[in-house]
Amino acid sequence: MDVQWSLLAPCAPKIPPACRTRRVSIMSNEEDDVDPIYGREIYNYFGNRVVESRTSAGNLVAVKVKPREIKKAIRLEALMLKYASEQPSLLVPRYRGCYRVGKYNIVIVTDLVRGVSLDKAWHSMTKEQRDSIKTQLKEQVQLFRRCTQPFIGRFGYHETSNFYERLGTGYEFMGPFETEEEFDNWCLERVRSSFSRALWKRLLPRMRESSDSNFVLTHCDLSARNIMVEDDKITGILDWEHSGFFPKYMEYATAMEICDGHEDWWRPALKEILEPCGFLR
Repeated sequence: MDVQWSLLAPCAPKIPPACRTRRVSIMSNEEDDVDPIYGREIYNYFGNRVVESRTSAGNLVAVKVKPREIKKAIRLEALMLKYASEQPSLLVPRYRGCYRVGKYNIVIVTDLVRGVSLDKAWHSMTKEQRDSIKTQLKEQVQLFRRCTQPFIGRFGYHETSNFYERLGTGYEFMGPFETEEEFDNWCLERVRSSFSRALWKRLLPRMRESSDSNFVLTHCDLSARNIMVEDDKITGILDWEHSGFFPKYMEYATAMEICDGHEDWWRPALKEILEPCGFLR
């Protein structure tokens, strides 16, 4: 895209040259002297900061701000967000670009999604409204699974987030893996108990699906705070930071076992929405 961006305060009557930002490669060694990111903060969760701002054409956008020290993680997140936003019928905000802003920050820019996050709306909903949201989310997950790649990782044969390290820096990586067996062996290396490791090594071959050819788009963090709703409709699924292509069971596994950020009241709903692993895991 050749759009020029100015992430400026909406009320600014005149744009001072020193506060203009331009699109640059996030892998570039060039550095600017200023770090201007203005706008209404609409989200801040464990360092994931999102600001409402406007493009130079006046369009409302959401600007996700990250420090440059984790530019690899941001680049991979942007890659998956771009891919997901281009898939038919997926409720993913339109991807606008990934930019370096000043010396210290990199931002991902998307269209601003209407509505409020589900964690703020859920408790005031009726049973019928909640059931409708669950049905809509289940339909979205089914659409995710139509998006496939022949490997475990991120679009373009890139690494994905290491979910074993989500309580650490949150920016460790794993893969890509050619097969489910390769992925399983990598996971087994991280099982501390030798007894458990030996047991799972015997069980896993029978649990794998017959074909490794279709690994599906997986969000890996379907928290209520990442789902936007308005008028009883899902308007967007946000935060593709941990997403990738995985075996079909992984959406359920991350929601029920791996991700520790889901609200207690949301877990039972997710259990209804997602297909249980069953014998797959």
